[in-house]
Amino acid sequence: MDKRNSRRLSLVCQGRYKHSRTRTSTILKFFRVYRRNILSSVLLIALLILLCGIALRLPAPVTRNTPQGVSVVKYGAFVDQVTAGNMRAVTIQGNNLTGTLAHNSKGQACIVVPVVNNSYPFASMTPAPPPDPSCTVYTHNPARGYATLLPVLLRHRVIVKTLPVEQSFDPVFLLGGLAPLILLLFIFLFKRSSNKITFSSNDDQASKFLKSHAHRFEHTSQGSQSGTEVPGVAEKAAVSVDHAASPVTFADVAGIDEVRVELEEVVQFLRKPERFQSLGAHIPRGILLVGPPGTGKTLLAKAVAGEAGVPFFHMSASEFVEMFVGVGASRVRSLFQEARQAAPCVVFIDEIDAVGRKRTVRLNDSGERDQTLNQLLVELDGFDSRNVVIVLAATNRADILDAALLRPGRFDRQLTVSLPDRRGREAILRVHTRHTPLNDRVCLDDLARMTTGMSGADLANLVNEAALYAARKNLSAVTPECFEWALVRIQLGAQRALVIGKEEQRIIAYHESGHALVAHYLPEADAVNRITILPHGQRLGATQFVAQEDRYNYSRAYLMARIAVGLGGRVAEELIFGPQSVTTGAEDDLQTITALAWRMVTHWGMSRQVGVVFADYREALHPSAQVSAPAARYASGPDMATLIDSEVQHIVSEGRTTACALLTEHHRQLTKLAEMLMQCEQLDRPQFEAVLEE
Repeated sequence: MDKRNSRRLSLVCQGRYKHSRTRTSTILKFFRVYRRNILSSVLLIALLILLCGIALRLPAPVTRNTPQGVSVVKYGAFVDQVTAGNMRAVTIQGNNLTGTLAHNSKGQACIVVPVVNNSYPFASMTPAPPPDPSCTVYTHNPARGYATLLPVLLRHRVIVKTLPVEQSFDPVFLLGGLAPLILLLFIFLFKRSSNKITFSSNDDQASKFLKSHAHRFEHTSQGSQSGTEVPGVAEKAAVSVDHAASPVTFADVAGIDEVRVELEEVVQFLRKPERFQSLGAHIPRGILLVGPPGTGKTLLAKAVAGEAGVPFFHMSASEFVEMFVGVGASRVRSLFQEARQAAPCVVFIDEIDAVGRKRTVRLNDSGERDQTLNQLLVELDGFDSRNVVIVLAATNRADILDAALLRPGRFDRQLTVSLPDRRGREAILRVHTRHTPLNDRVCLDDLARMTTGMSGADLANLVNEAALYAARKNLSAVTPECFEWALVRIQLGAQRALVIGKEEQRIIAYHESGHALVAHYLPEADAVNRITILPHGQRLGATQFVAQEDRYNYSRAYLMARIAVGLGGRVAEELIFGPQSVTTGAEDDLQTITALAWRMVTHWGMSRQVGVVFADYREALHPSAQVSAPAARYASGPDMATLIDSEVQHIVSEGRTTACALLTEHHRQLTKLAEMLMQCEQLDRPQFEAVLEE
């Protein structure tokens, strides 16, 4: 039994020894792994203790506590006791005044308190005996009161004693001052322990803030983006390698063939530069894509990235600008340094107007934007050559760009990416419907005719909305009705479920019928595609028009037809319900036609007075002719603003007269169309034409 117990005891001891060794090794391993974190924590705690010591040495806020056993009086009563000769001694401690009286309020003589002469430097630190409460008064000295009090004290031979201000430790004041520091310390320690951040990683993060945030696309021999990191990129953390998205090629670009040809030339130069260099040709060093939003500028850059077969850097210009001066310029240098190392390559800067605006002198500007622009100008065409680095940039506000940015050598070409024409829209629709099953009745040519003025992004949205509607209706393919519904949703807005009364619905029906009838009987106006009295977006009713063809120049007849159509709703209300019963439904129509008439007068010279002046000017060119009376009256006539308003009013009145004549002539069809709208709530083009033919 003794041997068994001794053996058991030895095993227990060995187990405890092994456990202690394991625990010791674990602790040593922990200190070995987290030695930097522990050292940083110790240093921060020591710094905190040092700051606490410094805070203890700082003066605490002075509290105004009234001493016990004294009579508190006003400052004026205190001065009266001095001037009456009843004050023997005054103790001054900061702004607190404690005086010893010769006689109390009952007229009894007070015991004289011995006062040490304050001519000695340490005499004021000697504690005085407790004062008599009935012979001691206390008050608070107002601001700048010593200038008048001290001469009075000296004049009445009052003994003056000064004491230093007491400094008391206020723990609330100390904790309030150190609370933010303690909070930051705990956050820092927690973040370091959870993320294992070292001092070197902090330095990398600080340097990464000054470097560009551009994304770099790499290409493999198969034509797909590579997932391998480029040497020197991961270490410097300046540019990230993007291999998640599939590349876009020129096969995905349609409707802007002339711009695509220009960029294909750039790709050919990057692939075979010797063919151009043998003829002494130099590829454009910079290409600026200018056009309205949604026309495919960024899509073209993605196509260049997919076709070039060289490194492609892309970055938004807004990422250069920061609140700290010099950060944007540093990021520009970092971007072009990486581009030179990877040459030949392509750099794409999206929305370059964010950093390339015209430089002006602004008093409230820190100069960060101008410094970034200056650095960009140097990198584009400075003293140092940038080798084969082609810069693409996109903007829809070329008018605000700095002139130094647009000169040859920086951006040699400016390609205008305009809205697509009918053939371009059809090609874009074919691209976006490649993976969309279409019904046999869908005609993309007809759909392209109905989408005049829409950009490539609008057409992509149209196809997507039609596909969503088809999926919502459980259809196997997208039908023409799906595209019509999507077009109405995009142009007029989503349908709203509003409860509208019968009388108000009747007014809306006549209003929309007036628009449609005027447009139908004016040959220059756009064709009516749909009429609805269902609320869509901000409209209670709407009439959808389709342009018969793409227009690039607008005649006066066409513009006057638009004004007459816009006034058709208001004129219909006046004819049916009377001038006193018109509603506010024509607000948007009136604003639109007034703005159009104003542009006709001020921008396009389509007013009466301009025609008279041109005729008289031609007469004045003849040697024997003299300036006629209308031209002289125009040259020295009324104020220009009044003249413009008069011409705008004349154009609007002319359009109203046209609409009124048409609706009066076809009054029966107006009533019939409105009644049909009240029954069906909406009519498409065949239904609308069928109502008019009856």
